[in-house]
Amino acid sequence: MSRCSLNAKLAQARGSLHSNMLTRSWRQPVTVFRGAPLLLWLKRSLLLAAVAALAGCATPQYATQTSYTPPQTAKGLICVAQCQDSLKQCQNSCSAARQSCIAHIEPAARAAFDSALKTYEVQRRQYETDRQFYELNRSLRMGFFNPVFVPGYGWVMRPGYYDDYYDDAPTPPVAPSLAKERQRMIHEQCDSAPCPCQENFEQCYVGCGGGVKKSVVCIANCKDSDPKPSSGAESSPVVQQQTGSPSAN
Repeated sequence: MSRCSLNAKLAQARGSLHSNMLTRSWRQPVTVFRGAPLLLWLKRSLLLAAVAALAGCATPQYATQTSYTPPQTAKGLICVAQCQDSLKQCQNSCSAARQSCIAHIEPAARAAFDSALKTYEVQRRQYETDRQFYELNRSLRMGFFNPVFVPGYGWVMRPGYYDDYYDDAPTPPVAPSLAKERQRMIHEQCDSAPCPCQENFEQCYVGCGGGVKKSVVCIANCKDSDPKPSSGAESSPVVQQQTGSPSAN
């Protein structure tokens, strides 16, 4: 076989391979490869845009403001003073009950922490295995699936490559904390205990001839049409704020 005929057959084979590659690229999904810096820049830009959008859509926060109108008689004022004494006794009783609940919650918090720690160790070992497979898989793909330049498309992954070149790495588990477990149990068991000091005081106040008025006001991220707190209103002896929409209150 002459050298000219051999070169002609090689050129024909290259042309056929190039045509098949373009045909497969046309029929199959093509992953455009622009490089890590560009992808990272796009991800960061989208994240910043999302944060800016959320910052501009802050939800207004509302609270219940209680105004008190004192009785007009001396007897009524003496009665209100007795209501305030009962309020202080109720608050002291609730505070003592909460402290007792916290003291008895420590063993349960440690038991919950030990259980969460065992679960964390299992998740951590699984994470280490997943991370090793992720690193191995990523190194293999970077070594054997290199991008090629296709006229009309630019830099693309080779035909037949469908996986995401930048898969998300496995997320490590969050280590448990004894302080967080303790705080969670305090909130669930101690802070949720009924303590009707405010309700009892208001009933007593009205019974003495005074007036109690409640209104929902905006305290943060307010609109122009939202009701604002009244500076001249007498504050409640018990701080009680509720956040949310006015309709929910």
